[in-house]
Amino acid sequence: MEHFKNPFGPPDFATERVIENGRFLDDALTRARTHRYFSHPFLSSFPATTPTPETVTFVLSSTYQLVAPFTAFLCALGGQTPDLRSRFALLDNIYEEMGCGDFEAAHPRLYLKMLASIGVSEEAAATMPALSAIRRINDQLREVVESRPFSVACAMLALAEAVIPPTFPVFVTLAQSAFPHVDMTFFDRHGTRDEEHSDDAATLFALSAESAHFPIVEAEMRRALDHRSELLDDWMAVATNGVVRARSAVIARPRPLSERPPRSRPLSERPPRSRPLSTPPSRRPSVPPSR
Repeated sequence: MEHFKNPFGPPDFATERVIENGRFLDDALTRARTHRYFSHPFLSSFPATTPTPETVTFVLSSTYQLVAPFTAFLCALGGQTPDLRSRFALLDNIYEEMGCGDFEAAHPRLYLKMLASIGVSEEAAATMPALSAIRRINDQLREVVESRPFSVACAMLALAEAVIPPTFPVFVTLAQSAFPHVDMTFFDRHGTRDEEHSDDAATLFALSAESAHFPIVEAEMRRALDHRSELLDDWMAVATNGVVRARSAVIARPRPLSERPPRSRPLSERPPRSRPLSTPPSRRPSVPPSR
């Protein structure tokens, strides 16, 4: 945890169940890294080739449709936490994403500042038609937060944070090659911090999961990486063929990009927790010691 005092201690990571949960997720994330997403040619094509400013603008503008609703998904997930300590730990991530108390430093605001520096207005970014793959990524995250156990959503959060380190350096290369004066504040706030957030989410999974959740996690991870690979396919098509031809992959959105959180399920609809978190986790202290 980066900002808040760690609410968990060594006893929380000492039970057999938590150790098993942690090992499973470590292995699942390791297996996930063999997915084609992590070896996609889009991630290694630059700076070997020089993209046009139009291509870079398209890629960075479409990415806003992933950045904008992410804080809403996090906040909705906070409403699904099974106990106060888990909620407190998740809030550390939310606090960071929301700018640590500074509205203009909230990550969606920093991203808009970056887009403005390359000539893309907030209105243009918010009303850009969403690529099919982006629609599927967001729909899946919403579905997982609303309909899956809390632990499964934490595993998906760990995965979402884990895909940032290999992707964002590509964005940096693209942005700086096409727009030397691009505002880099948003990208400067990612990297090691995302790996720590992935570890924090993995710890919450270890604390809350049951073995019955394991196959659900595996299936949702595969689906998420399939969708993200499709997005890289679309971006590669843009880089190869130009924006005009790639627009055939764009779907019209029935409503403007929404930042409202997914519906939080009433207590009567939530699956019961089979174990209290008073007999918590075990594995490595995935939540780093408080600092």
